Amino acid sequence: LFGGNFSTVGGTARSGIARVDAAGALDAGFNPNPNSSVKSVAVQADGRILLGGDFTSVGGTTRNYIARVDAAGALDATFNPNPNGNVGSVVVQADRRILLGGVFTNVGGTVRNYFARLTQ
Repeated sequence: LFGGNFSTVGGTARSGIARVDAAGALDAGFNPNPNSSVKSVAVQADGRILLGGDFTSVGGTTRNYIARVDAAGALDATFNPNPNGNVGSVVVQADRRILLGGVFTNVGGTVRNYFARLTQ
């Protein structure tokens, strides 16, 4: 898995996130399609994937700066922390809690200046 500020991988349209196999071949079935760059990627123990970045939608659904997708790349509709600024870092702790770092001042309507810890 890798994120960044790109619109193609090996000539195939991919916006901000892609997955390749060990030989470097693009996983054609994985395409979450955020509308801007992905700055951080973290995989949870259950295989779900957290994306943090500059995007405001994933797969056409509003998701401000952080989203979670399943292993196939489908958006997790139950996860929407909604920070008010970009997320540059996402880390999953051993207790499964999620740490966010970025240029935000609130997450889900709660004041959180540049750093937040989620229980989801």
